[in-house]
Amino acid sequence: MLENSGNRTLSLSGSLTVSTIETAYVQVVEALSDCEGLRLDISEISEIDLTFVQLIEAARRHASEAGGGLSLCAPADGSVLEVLRRGGFLDDDGSGRTLFWLQGASDQ
Repeated sequence: MLENSGNRTLSLSGSLTVSTIETAYVQVVEALSDCEGLRLDISEISEIDLTFVQLIEAARRHASEAGGGLSLCAPADGSVLEVLRRGGFLDDDGSGRTLFWLQGASDQ
């Protein structure tokens, strides 16, 4: 995890599914409690399911309510983007959720 003036970057990798999400949950919760802004690097994730998306959506809301921030280092792509599409998480181009995951990029 990289630190810079109250902000951190947390790299998540590998398979993040209902069977393996506990480690990522602990990492995200600890990181959010220790910093003002958290950036997630999800570029090395090989497999996800809706459990991962739900974890990040809950973390995003928690960070916002606590006055902090949560962002991605890069727009979602690959397996993450596919699960977001199938799960209906990219239904509105102007929603905060869609902007978070795509960072203003077009969902193509």
